Amino acid sequence: MTDQRNLRTPQVRGVALSMALLASLTGTLLAQDAQPRRILFINVHVFDGKSERRIENANVLVEGNVIKQVLTEEIAATNATVIDGGGRTLMPGLIDNHWHSMFAAIPQDKLLNSDIGYINLVASQQSRETLLRGFTSVRDVGGPVFGLKQAIDEGLIDGPRIYPSGAYISQTSGHGDFRGKNDVPAQQGRPLTYLERIGVTLVADGKPEVIKRTREVLRMGSTQIKVMAGGGVSSFYDPVDVSQ
Repeated sequence: MTDQRNLRTPQVRGVALSMALLASLTGTLLAQDAQPRRILFINVHVFDGKSERRIENANVLVEGNVIKQVLTEEIAATNATVIDGGGRTLMPGLIDNHWHSMFAAIPQDKLLNSDIGYINLVASQQSRETLLRGFTSVRDVGGPVFGLKQAIDEGLIDGPRIYPSGAYISQTSGHGDFRGKNDVPAQQGRPLTYLERIGVTLVADGKPEVIKRTREVLRMGSTQIKVMAGGGVSSFYDPVDVSQ
């Protein structure tokens, strides 16, 4: 949301922008409608992410994606959907800076052997649960997440805002090389593996290949590039302490 900074009480200026109730309230705050909705939260305490103390016994008016008022007195709001917080805490939406929307709920062995359609369905359910845990934005650091992001942006499913990396870029035998142990030597001009075709990973060796793959991922809509520059706990061939 966008803070218009027209709050009446000085102590509540700067209230964080993407507010979400705890999971016991509602996951519909981020729903996108043609006309801005008015939602009035009553009987809540507000933690703004800056002050050490909460704003006690507050009311919050939201219009569309804009926080209009945060007051400790009653707010008159006609035609507003009223949500009684029951004394719970209204707080800024959390942001996860390292998240894999497509992989978070699937064991690695199933991920490597499942159809992308199944993976998307599991990711859709997990995205709603992620939002209800209070995360309204995630930086997705690898995976075929563009379709999931589009569905969330269009309001088809519930989920956080996704800043996608798309396929992560790995060297041969690096953190993102999931080919079979005996699938070497790689032939020149070999076809992409299934995980490369669906946008999980891209293996690139040397500067020209890395530049090309980076341009391809940017072309697909990534907001940042994920490069596997070291080993990982889910790697087949490189320990977690290896630099590449």
